Amino acid sequence: MSKAIQLNRIETIQSVERHLLDLQESTGDAELRLPSDIPERIGVDASLLQLLMTWSQKQKVPKLRTLGLLNKDAETALDKMCENVVGLSAVTLSRAISSWDNVDIRSLGHAAAGRNVDAMVQESAKFQRGTSFAVLCFDGTSKAHPRNLYYANGDVLSARDFKALFTKRLELAEGNSARRVRIEDVATRLGTILFETFKNTHQWARTTIDGVPLRKSVRGLLIRRYRQHPAQANSSLEERHEKDAPLAGFLAKYLDPAGSGGVLEMSVFDGGPGLVRRFRGTSDLTSLSLEDERAACLECFDKHKTSSGMRHRGMGLCAAMRELHQLGGFLRLRTGRLSLFRNFYEEPFVEGAPASFTDWPGSENVANVAGTVLTFILPIPEVSQ
Repeated sequence: MSKAIQLNRIETIQSVERHLLDLQESTGDAELRLPSDIPERIGVDASLLQLLMTWSQKQKVPKLRTLGLLNKDAETALDKMCENVVGLSAVTLSRAISSWDNVDIRSLGHAAAGRNVDAMVQESAKFQRGTSFAVLCFDGTSKAHPRNLYYANGDVLSARDFKALFTKRLELAEGNSARRVRIEDVATRLGTILFETFKNTHQWARTTIDGVPLRKSVRGLLIRRYRQHPAQANSSLEERHEKDAPLAGFLAKYLDPAGSGGVLEMSVFDGGPGLVRRFRGTSDLTSLSLEDERAACLECFDKHKTSSGMRHRGMGLCAAMRELHQLGGFLRLRTGRLSLFRNFYEEPFVEGAPASFTDWPGSENVANVAGTVLTFILPIPEVSQ
């Protein structure tokens, strides 16, 4: 049965999973209804981007409708919508866009998206200011290799340049010099995680299993600094994410009642075949049991495991796990029919040991999604001046 997928201003990882199940159960095209403004929340934008990619790949004609404003306000609403990564991606992936009163505003939408993509490359976009930084690669378009992440010849930036990029973002995101020094202490490790995981999207997420380039799809990364201020103690980061229990539990370790401490989110996402489809060389996950899919997914995190068969490859995810262990971080993984997490503070990484993850609550019934999302969360404790 055809239905609409209506997003709200305040989504959680849990609510996004419900939308994905609704999408999976729908037949025919499902119109996406999107508010003009969605506040940033840890891990949620990355989950919403995966929802958008799963939605767009399932539709014959991806249809987007803006919420709240009528045609007379469409240009204003679309400009605001494209100032966040979710809105920009939704507009770019849609082939039909209408206002709430059902007026065709596709041309206005694509114009607004174009302006914001250009601003992203210039690092002047609204979602690249202060504590928020994002770069989106729109495969299947001329915007597939933004210079923020690629050299002019189309090669991914080197590990050294990724580290320099990350250090620069830290300097812009954190105004307190003492805290900035604390963050810079781990910049090399964080840059390594970004480089290894984003390089994987370039190598494996731009084509189908058969090597056919994906139609319009989104890859990229988000870097965000979240800090709890004492004045917000009655609405702490932990409380704002209480519906996503594993994340709330992790945050509770680094945020005291006075509101000190904070975290850094790094999410790398793509709309490709996903870890297990690529690793097993199959586009049909239903040929695998959930147990087999989980086992194959965990193999991807083992050193030297790779779909290429070359032992010097397949190191990226293992390297990321090693660095998260050193930093006491948290990882959420969403791919295929799997929703997993690992709290490295409670479950340290052991070199050479088989990879292990815990199922996200409610994972006994999750939708089959496009692509892969990896959300890394690192604690940034407060320090005295």
